Amino acid sequence: MYKIQQFSKLTGLSIPTLRYYENLGILKPARSKNNYREFTDSDLNWMMFILRLKQTGMPLENICRYSFLREQGDQTIEERIKLLDEQERLLNKEFLKLQKQLEFLKEKKETYNDMLAKRDNRIN
Repeated sequence: MYKIQQFSKLTGLSIPTLRYYENLGILKPARSKNNYREFTDSDLNWMMFILRLKQTGMPLENICRYSFLREQGDQTIEERIKLLDEQERLLNKEFLKLQKQLEFLKEKKETYNDMLAKRDNRIN
């Protein structure tokens, strides 16, 4: 079991952020007799998954939806796959944009390298 301070250090998230995620229903830690939050390894694994979803750029609204569906059980797997598919499509679209930008930079560098080579040939 982890107290919120320990859980915060393990996840790299601030305590207010963890409380916010709890208020949204993304995190649901157990409570001790004294009503302190008690996080488990399972909570930690779930939070790490959430952080990965955030890294993909998934909006918090969709993360909340995914979390809600997960709680409903295996009958929501198809819906969860749809959310992941949607995020994958968005990432692929961004990836293609980045590839085009990289190609632009590569072409510009080739142009400059050709110009330098011609200049150097004239000097020699």
